[in-house]
Amino acid sequence: MTVFAHRTDADRMVRRLMRCRCVDVERQADAEINDKCFSRYTCEAEAAEQEKRVEQISAAMAELHRYCDKSPLVKLRQTVDSAQFRQDGRYTEAWRIVTRTEEILAELTRLKGEQNRSEMTLMQLRPWRDYDLPLSLTATERTNIVLGSFPLSADPEYLCDSLAGDGACCEIVSADSRMQYAVLIYHRDDADKLGGRLAELGFLRSPIKAEGALPRVELTAAARTLRWLIDEQKVLQDELMALAQKTPMVEILSDIERTTLTAIRTRGDLLSTANCVMLVGWVPEGARRRVEEMLDSFSCAYALSAPEEGEDVPILLQNNRFAANFEWVLGMYSYPRYGGFDPTFVMSIFYFLIFGIMFADVGYGLLLVLGCFGGIALFKPGQGMRRFLAMFGLCGISSIVWGIVFGAYFGDLPRVFAANMLGIALPEQAALWFDPLQDPMSFLVFSLAVGAVHLIAGMAVQFYLLCHAGKPLDALMDIGSWWVLFAGLGLLFVRPKLGVWIAIGGVLCIVLTQGRAKKGIAGKLFGGVGKLYDIIGYISDLLSYSRILALGLAAGVIAQVVNILGTLKGGTFVGYLLFVLVFLIGHLLNLAINVLGTFVHTSRLQYIEFFNKFYEDGGRPFRPALPVEEYSASDESK
Repeated sequence: MTVFAHRTDADRMVRRLMRCRCVDVERQADAEINDKCFSRYTCEAEAAEQEKRVEQISAAMAELHRYCDKSPLVKLRQTVDSAQFRQDGRYTEAWRIVTRTEEILAELTRLKGEQNRSEMTLMQLRPWRDYDLPLSLTATERTNIVLGSFPLSADPEYLCDSLAGDGACCEIVSADSRMQYAVLIYHRDDADKLGGRLAELGFLRSPIKAEGALPRVELTAAARTLRWLIDEQKVLQDELMALAQKTPMVEILSDIERTTLTAIRTRGDLLSTANCVMLVGWVPEGARRRVEEMLDSFSCAYALSAPEEGEDVPILLQNNRFAANFEWVLGMYSYPRYGGFDPTFVMSIFYFLIFGIMFADVGYGLLLVLGCFGGIALFKPGQGMRRFLAMFGLCGISSIVWGIVFGAYFGDLPRVFAANMLGIALPEQAALWFDPLQDPMSFLVFSLAVGAVHLIAGMAVQFYLLCHAGKPLDALMDIGSWWVLFAGLGLLFVRPKLGVWIAIGGVLCIVLTQGRAKKGIAGKLFGGVGKLYDIIGYISDLLSYSRILALGLAAGVIAQVVNILGTLKGGTFVGYLLFVLVFLIGHLLNLAINVLGTFVHTSRLQYIEFFNKFYEDGGRPFRPALPVEEYSASDESK
């Protein structure tokens, strides 16, 4: 999409495009600016000013959140019409709250500093409470009066006698757990002589300012000042608490101002002349009509055209409602190149199955389903979080199904609870197929079989892509020959003789076809023989699926340990209390740990074992300019 519009319409047009949520604005390279006689749309100063406004709101909001009444773990987003918010006075009121919060924080900082100084003054004055001379009296016509302290270990009588011999009068005023405080009076002519002597005795001059009245008077004044400072801070904190009740209004303001910042930065991607701007971007084909209707409301010229060869086209994945929830997993790896194959649908099926097999338990799966789909229903999160929760909710359904197949209900909870708490001996939990903990070898074989299907599916995708590219013979030789070999190896366990001949046929196909790009008969032959070494890679990939066994057994064993610990005290009152406590803590921890482990290892099987069979990545995701909706959701109907 290329748009030429009046410069005065740039901000309004960008904001309308953001509301469309389907335009990825492209920043033009500097070389293209020179070629087209345009300049960069300058809005750095405006962006810097807006960033300050956003930071001001964020700082105020962080403080207000501290004073909010018990904020919920997950907040519901408010549906807001931003235009109405500006017009009905809430925008002005929200800014007043931000400004007043900023003023209160500054005043609290000042008062806290004054409080610290007052507390320091009190601490310095307390030892001199019984001193009977004004603090301002530091000298007479012929003597100096010095306040200070000696180490607590020094003998008071020795100090006074020793200093009297040097012509100084010393009186110990008070002592505490650290020091003993004394006043010295000496002739001015003896100042130099006494300086060295006082240093030997560890004398430290008091930091009290040589100003003020009697210490007890100064103490009373300082205590009164300290109480006033604390009261003033309490008044300001109460005002902050009152302002915090209007935090939702400030949160809406935050979204509005951050949306404005996004719009300003998006304008920075435009090109301009003195009177017009040029916007270049990408629009999904399905959103074309909606964007055209929006642009028709402006006095502008625009054109929409199909991408040309060599252009850096962003990637917008389009999948059904089930697979779309797994797109973010693909995004963690890399998007497919433009024109390439989107593996999300195929990956989502295997992700759903493998996750459920690894975490096969009816109880844990039910918790995932209730937690994830309940969170979507209650909190109505944005699309990103919605898909995140929906994916784990779907995987919870898979865990329930496979939990029934393997007979796992919070491990072996029904049997252990009945035996240890109720005194009822139940038979082993019925599994529709087998219990992985009782028959781990069958589970290992099953895990490797799932891996084999997964790997062959990846090869099947590559087979399809080669045929789609008009290379059916390459597909038969590069993929089909390996399938023949795999079929022969599989039949060795069922019909050995037939399996041997089919495997030999597969080897011959590989040797005779895989070196076809080499020159000369010898080169082609050795190239084919060398290609047989790839069987090591396939075996290595297949063995990676033994992690299905490892993750499945880990969750089951931990669940069994939790069940044993929870039923140790039997069916007593204490026993039931212990059971509830251990059940909640133990199984929730097991759920959290193993959901994370299952997610990581299921993703790894897709990224490493599955994708390397066919996947061509390198695309950049389609990122439309969007309004910020962290705390609020726009009312699109208005």
